[in-house]
Amino acid sequence: MKDKNRIDQVERFFQHNPIEDPLYLKKYVKEHPDHKMAWYLLGREYAAQGKEGKAAYCFAQSGEIYEAFERQKITIEGPLPTSPASVLHKGTTVGSVKRKSSGKGKWMPLMVILLLLAVPAAMDLAAKEDIGAIPHETAAAVPAAANAPAPATPKQEVPSGLKLYFSNGDWGKKLQQVLSSSGSGAGESVIMEASRSADDKWNEWNRSVKPLISVESKGGGGGLAALKYYQSQTCSCQVADSSAIVPVIDNWMHEREQAIVLQSAIQAYQKKTGTLPEKPEQLAKPYPDNLLPGLSPEMQEAFPQAVSKVNESAKTGKAQDPVQAADKNEQPKQEIKDQATPSSSQPKASADPLLEPLRIVIDTDKHRLALVSGDFIIRSYPVGLGGEKTPQGEFVISEKVRNPNGKSNGEFGSRGMTLSDTLYAIHGTNKPSSIGKDESHGCVRMQQADIEELYNMVTHETIVTIGKGVLPPSSNSDASNSGGSSGLGAGGGKPDQSFGLPLQTNDSNPSKKYKWLD
Repeated sequence: MKDKNRIDQVERFFQHNPIEDPLYLKKYVKEHPDHKMAWYLLGREYAAQGKEGKAAYCFAQSGEIYEAFERQKITIEGPLPTSPASVLHKGTTVGSVKRKSSGKGKWMPLMVILLLLAVPAAMDLAAKEDIGAIPHETAAAVPAAANAPAPATPKQEVPSGLKLYFSNGDWGKKLQQVLSSSGSGAGESVIMEASRSADDKWNEWNRSVKPLISVESKGGGGGLAALKYYQSQTCSCQVADSSAIVPVIDNWMHEREQAIVLQSAIQAYQKKTGTLPEKPEQLAKPYPDNLLPGLSPEMQEAFPQAVSKVNESAKTGKAQDPVQAADKNEQPKQEIKDQATPSSSQPKASADPLLEPLRIVIDTDKHRLALVSGDFIIRSYPVGLGGEKTPQGEFVISEKVRNPNGKSNGEFGSRGMTLSDTLYAIHGTNKPSSIGKDESHGCVRMQQADIEELYNMVTHETIVTIGKGVLPPSSNSDASNSGGSSGLGAGGGKPDQSFGLPLQTNDSNPSKKYKWLD
């Protein structure tokens, strides 16, 4: 829709003050059944009157508008009317809607105006599988027939001009930002998100980052755009095929993981020596200064910019991207610019959103070890412990060694990392059946593929926190301790996709006899 027409629509919508005039709202949704915001406002009016049944129907019609404003999934109980007319007449009763009370004032009229200006009517095309470019003026909702079979989804190729936007828990807000910045250029903008943990405290990066919704614009200033939905939680519709987008997101995730590993290694070097490294080779010195086994070509290329990033973060006193280290007086303007910047346009040295140095968290109750960055769980591994023999508290990795005691299949497996110069360590084991149990003498045992991946990702000076209840509850898919469950084990449960680094140094120590408390 052209800007002038959309402004006219907003003016017509508000000329009767619909927020205070429910009769006008009823009339409006009859004439414009595809207008999701009008359905949402009418639902709020019914809810205020205690007419939960009618509110349920209106909220269901408003779809993602309801979810964006209420921050929750719509859950409808009981049958719903088959036509809008039945809910707009006196006497109709429908099921109840599960929702939390909202204390956001009288619907925030300003937000309504902004949303009407920003969200195109093409959002109503969510029920269609192959959307294409349709003028906003002609976009309309097409109700799905009851029990109709889902149409086959054609396999899509990765479109040119694909942009990735990471949404940290608020995809509705990110959608508005993308819509406000996608009017001129052609291409597809995909909003992606990591799932939240069961206790809602962590972003579970280890379970993959998935595409949620995309805005496809044809450019040219003609107002042609369409939305596609890739996850069922964003709409009650047939979701689009994401098979062509998932590899692009996986590649983006791998770049972010390489960046945070590199960033953490640079910070560890700075902590150990008091200076920043000048060459990437300084991060892969021989034992005992072996922070990393080696660096990938991508990490070596990103090294200069990563050093600059760490240096800038040290000056500002917190981890952030260089583009965000602006003067305080310019911060609001800079923040708006950053929000509209695609995550896929970040340089390889940028770890955003994984900004905090890598840490290890071990939960003795759950027998799990997590590699985290801030509130992001990057990896989660099942581990074997020693019950009360395993100490609790905070430690640091003080030593890393390959093939402890000169062999890869001994009691300590192929990798070992000493905790704070004690006899406790995180290491492999030749007793894989002990994983998930309390059979060690206090050390942390890991599967071979898991310890080898963790060894590649963490450095000396990595903080290790051991405690009870410090990680989120496991999901049903985590029942197995074999490392093959979704999100558990090397490569996020896919050992063949483990994080690997080339061996560019000698990080073994055959001259020492290790006597960790296995």
